[in-house]
Parts: sequence; C-alpha cells; structure tokens
Amino acid sequence: MLKNKRVVVTGGGRDFGQAVSVWLAREGAHVDLCARQLTSAQATCEIIQREGGTARAYQCDIASAASVRAFAERLLEDDRPVDILVLSAAQWLEGPLAEDDSDEEICSTIDSGLTGSIVLTRALLPSLRRSGAADIVAMVSVCGVANFTNSVAHPAFFAAKHGMSGFCQNMADRLAGEQIRVTGFYPPDFEITGLDERVDPQSKLLNGRSIWETMRFVLTQPRSCHINEVHFRGPTRESLQ
Repeated sequence: MLKNKRVVVTGGGRDFGQAVSVWLAREGAHVDLCARQLTSAQATCEIIQREGGTARAYQCDIASAASVRAFAERLLEDDRPVDILVLSAAQWLEGPLAEDDSDEEICSTIDSGLTGSIVLTRALLPSLRRSGAADIVAMVSVCGVANFTNSVAHPAFFAAKHGMSGFCQNMADRLAGEQIRVTGFYPPDFEITGLDERVDPQSKLLNGRSIWETMRFVLTQPRSCHINEVHFRGPTRESLQ
C-alpha cells in the first residue's frame, strides 16, 4: 500500500531517519530525503538505489528557516503531491541548564526539534492536500510526554518535544476533515542494529525496526482509521547501566 507513494523524510542521513528512508523505499515508495550534510543524504540514496529503489538527496539544515524554505521550494518543483511527510530530524542536546550553555545551542535545539518541522509542514501543506490521502508522521520522543523527566536530555530538548507534541495534536484535529492524518510517535531511547536484522528478542532496549513496523501499520490502515499517537514503553539507556 506504500508502493509509488511520494515520501519526504527529514534527518534522512543517519540513524532512524536513514533506516526509515531505506525501509520505505523497500516498500516501493519514492523517497525525497534531506540531511544537514548533503553527503550524508547522498549516502542513504546510494543504499536505496543499489537495492533498485528510488530516492533523491537534498541538503537542509532543519534549524534554519531559510534552509527549510529552500528545501521546500525544491520539493515543490516536482508536481507530484507529497503523500507522506516523516518529520524525523532533531538536534540532540543533553545535560542540565547551565550557565555556560551557548545561546546558539539552545536556539538550534528548539529550531531543529520544533520550528523547522512547523515551517516545512506549512510549506508542504498544499502538496499534501493534493494527495487526497496524506499522512504526517512525527518522531516526537518520550521527552514530549507530560510529566516524563527520566532522561539526560537538556531542558531545551524537552521544550522542543513538548512543543512538537502540541503541534501534532493540534494539526491532527485541524486536518482530519481534509483527509490528512497526523500521528505522533513517542519512543523512549532505542537502537538501530542494522537495516536487515530482525529485532533481538533478548534485547531490553527498544529497536528502531519495531518503531518502523508500527509506523508501517499506521500508514497502511484504511483512511477511516486515524491513529493520533503511538506510545512505547521501555527503559532508557541510563536505567540499563
């Protein structure tokens, strides 16, 4: 059911963004992916193309509104509507709020984890509307769950993820009548153990493939089924040490 769908993935140069780009392409989707470093995005495309899939690489610093707008403009040069938007990019920052934290780090963490995704979604909404059956999937994180504090993430990262959660909830309600589904994913710490390996049943840490298989389930449901949020239980890396 994902065959020939046009998918846009942010943060597609590494980690889960890279993995989900490859897995989507294996389902027959046409993937447009971006990364802060073009070479990283191109590396993901090479994996997909070696397997016979279709992908295009773009440079985009999701923390920069100007870079996001330029990325969106290039995407919209293609007349085909965007069917699926996967918002996976976010800059990680850990530790307590400290006096020596730079303004740039704090602002970049919030811009990459929240503002950039809002700007990109706004720019692509006309294309998503033309799809007639579009999905927006956001990797929010357990750090966006109310009252959750068991993480070494920086307060700015928590703030970005709480903002992203609110954005997803609001957009899910506002866009439901336009046949655009919005789903927020709230995983705890997880690992990517490869693009082909099955999940190790002995592993205590959530595996990225489980998140992908859940995402595929969400995306392939009939349009009458709208799953707004997906929450996962699992330990953090710190709790396993």
